[in-house]
Amino acid sequence: MNKKIILSSFASLLFLSQAANSEIKVGNLGVITGTVGAATQYISKGIDSNRDQATANLTAEFASSTDIQIILGSGIFYSRPDKPVTSSGAYDYELDYNIGLRKTIGMATLDIGHLSFTYPSAASNLNLDSSAYYAKAAIAATKETTFTIYYEQDDTEGTRASNRTKLGKRFYELSLSSNLGPVTANLAYGDFDRAVTYTKVGVAKEITGLNFTADYISNNKDSASYGSAKNNEFIVVGVTKSF
Repeated sequence: MNKKIILSSFASLLFLSQAANSEIKVGNLGVITGTVGAATQYISKGIDSNRDQATANLTAEFASSTDIQIILGSGIFYSRPDKPVTSSGAYDYELDYNIGLRKTIGMATLDIGHLSFTYPSAASNLNLDSSAYYAKAAIAATKETTFTIYYEQDDTEGTRASNRTKLGKRFYELSLSSNLGPVTANLAYGDFDRAVTYTKVGVAKEITGLNFTADYISNNKDSASYGSAKNNEFIVVGVTKSF
């Protein structure tokens, strides 16, 4: 296993979220939302992407004030490189960008756009950079409950396992978030094309402007791609702050 199948991004969690606690107005043009955070581990698309290392992140998103919003986003994700993600080299940060459109229609908020994932500190011969188109629909079923469908389609060469099977070209996640009062409960099921399927159960709680999360994640690896590699279970604790 190599390249992008391991080095997937936080984009579906951070870039595409409409759940911001605060924002900065840019005149009449729109608003900027920033988020800073940290987590005990980097689990992306159901895969351990930094070998048990804590990860810090900083993201920013501009949303125009037009009826159909223009979305511009960027983010940096840093983790210690002492345990390389690939056997042939390491990187210490990931720098991502996205551009897209967003429209709210009744209870639904729709997003479409393009993502770029880059690794400036990685050796160029590793060829880690990738990109994908994305689509997202968030449906507010009630005031307290939101159902979300997210899809990504890789538009680069994809990744091949040792048996030359192409994988990681498509990814989708179905998720449900419900405010239960004391905490917000989050459930998700994801499928990363010919790599893993996973389930996630978690809770979130805002305390004095900080959003604390705790998630249990269980993945089921595709035996044709991973061979006899064991499935994994993770508990990930994190905190974010929007500004």
